[in-house]
Amino acid sequence: MEQIIHAHDIHGYFDGLASYLTGSEVLQGSEHKILLSPLLGTGSITRQKIRPGIEVVLSDMTLQEDWKQYITEDQVFEIHYCFSGNTDCFVNGKSFSTEVRPCNFYSMETTELYLHKKSKQKYQCLEIRMSPEQLLRYFEGENDYAYVQKWLQKQLGNITPLKDTVMLKRAVHEIVNSTYQGSMKRLHLESKIMEMLLLVLDNGLQGAGSWPVSKIKKQDRERLYAARQMIEERLENPLSLKELARATELNEFKLKTGFKELFGMTVFEYLRDLRLEKGMLLMRIDQLNVGEAAIAVGYSNPSNFSAAFYKKYGCNPLQYRKST
Repeated sequence: MEQIIHAHDIHGYFDGLASYLTGSEVLQGSEHKILLSPLLGTGSITRQKIRPGIEVVLSDMTLQEDWKQYITEDQVFEIHYCFSGNTDCFVNGKSFSTEVRPCNFYSMETTELYLHKKSKQKYQCLEIRMSPEQLLRYFEGENDYAYVQKWLQKQLGNITPLKDTVMLKRAVHEIVNSTYQGSMKRLHLESKIMEMLLLVLDNGLQGAGSWPVSKIKKQDRERLYAARQMIEERLENPLSLKELARATELNEFKLKTGFKELFGMTVFEYLRDLRLEKGMLLMRIDQLNVGEAAIAVGYSNPSNFSAAFYKKYGCNPLQYRKST
């Protein structure tokens, strides 16, 4: 099947879907669900309006045949996270597949986007959609406003991958599995959206030498980002500070002071927080017990994991495990 959508505002995309997919529609306040008709497939597409200019769209469906979409939007900034299923995307001569990289973000302005969703696959994805104006409102009155505006302009027509980190997985998981209702749910979702925006802007910061965050030299900044990546990839068996400095060709002083300046925390604090966040996900999603989660993230002594977990989250991991 083929579909053409021309959306004049952020919410026009989903409205276009609703007029095309003739299945049942369920309205629950600001939440709108489309149930696919048996002729098209099984499953649903749900839209939660957060506020004018921001919405969350969650697709969970299996199509009977390939679905080709030609979408033109006046303006949109989107973060797209795919859990399963393969979508091919083409824009401005560029292409990507969600099978290769599950999370991407892009900014479009009167640009045609072509999407090809494959049939007979379980297709599950999350879309955070907002107007560029709404994104910029978060920075009104701040010195960063002009830099974010400039960064947005550079993003126009580009599709950029976002690394699938523990922090991103956590925010996505909490959006999809939010247990709040009504206005509390909208508030909860917006807080998670802001976490994802921070990750996106942090991703953009690596290539934005004019961003007024640090006086660290470009070469050292790149090495510090490499150090952070090494920490993320070796949670269970981390390098010592000396080994990390040697691996990134930084002396220990530059590593310690530069990391703190660039990322707002020490190397140890960053490693600890990542371990605790991954441990939380393992208990919540994979249903590991406290001891198993502690070992999986590199704690040889579960009591040390429990103490650090309590200090960060205000409850011990056993209490958290029982509440999930």
